[in-house]
Amino acid sequence: MPRTREYHLHLPYFHVDTSKNMSLLYGVRITRDLVMKLAMFFFPIYLYIHGTSDSFWQFLPGSELQRGVSLLVLFYLIHRLTVLFTGIGIGKITTKIGYVKAISIGFSLFALFLSLLYMNHNPGWILLLAAFINGLETNFFWNSYFTLMSKFALNKHVGQDLGLLQFFLQIAQAIAPALGGLLIVSFGFPSLFMVGLVGVLIALIFVLQLDLKKEHDVVSWGEFLSWTKEGTFLRLSLAYAGQYLNNATLVLWPLYIFLILGSIDRVGILYTLSLFLAMILSFAVGFYVDHRKNKKPFYLSGSLLSLLWLLRVQVVSFWQIAMIDTIDKITANFHWLFFDSISMKRGQGGQAFSYFVYRELITSLAAILFWLIVGGLFLFLSQPWLALFVLAAVGVMFSLLIKEHHKP
Repeated sequence: MPRTREYHLHLPYFHVDTSKNMSLLYGVRITRDLVMKLAMFFFPIYLYIHGTSDSFWQFLPGSELQRGVSLLVLFYLIHRLTVLFTGIGIGKITTKIGYVKAISIGFSLFALFLSLLYMNHNPGWILLLAAFINGLETNFFWNSYFTLMSKFALNKHVGQDLGLLQFFLQIAQAIAPALGGLLIVSFGFPSLFMVGLVGVLIALIFVLQLDLKKEHDVVSWGEFLSWTKEGTFLRLSLAYAGQYLNNATLVLWPLYIFLILGSIDRVGILYTLSLFLAMILSFAVGFYVDHRKNKKPFYLSGSLLSLLWLLRVQVVSFWQIAMIDTIDKITANFHWLFFDSISMKRGQGGQAFSYFVYRELITSLAAILFWLIVGGLFLFLSQPWLALFVLAAVGVMFSLLIKEHHKP
């Protein structure tokens, strides 16, 4: 369409950090998220199908829906119990071997995890081993990654760095679900895990080029317990617990859509559609986060996200789901970027590594409680999805407790 008048737009100048290490971290995260959205977006459906069709899991209680969800609960409980009980030990290993080796081990474990899932007609217990491996991978990768992001992102540009990262992540995420759905329909679930293995190898190329100093911070159970006695850290812990309630329920959302639509490829196409509509806001949101101290939009977006969770149980058609998903992602772009920006700033300093290790422990405690509750909801309630979405809505409200100041 030809322009009939010239406009001189005074757009904000984005001060993103473009050091070599930061650029490589972008590459690591984008590649990993592409693998996650391609190989793991449909993972709850994969577990659900195993729980309902594999004879190994016939001991699980209840109806087909209850057995499928019970396997989901069992998998994520083992995953988070592993994260909780190995967090300090792996943290100590990381300080000795350095971040490059730790992240490399994390990706190697991720490759092993995908390989176990790739095994066709795998014995049922393989999924439990995969959950354990995935828990180890979580501690080796995420604690190191977040620490490095906090170190290399300038404090005044954190929101813009995260906004740029989120923009690229959503490009990858927008492509992956539709592609993953088509791969499953054409070649089955193992094709996703094979493609994921290729992505892990690419990510390792970025990791091995990082130029990093050794970490001198130390972690211990004693220090973690002393942090938990501080009121400000307890408030922060509730905020992280709330974020996990939201994120974990989002893990189950594709399964809910699948049960409504009955088609894996339509689930992927729908998710891709809503992401494309929302992703272009990431840049603007990152700039806003760095230049505005008023938290009213943060509170408003949190309230809207909570309301959307309550509305989800009413959706029954493709376009209703698409509309809810699109509004959710547009709102979540602001809310969670604001949340993550504050979280990253809280982690900056000499004890950055300790902060992120202990944050993962707190998240794991919340996760274990969450999955136990989910198991109870589906075993004992006639409308478990409604109760689950109410729980997610409460979680979003908890996230509003986060404050932008460091621990004592």
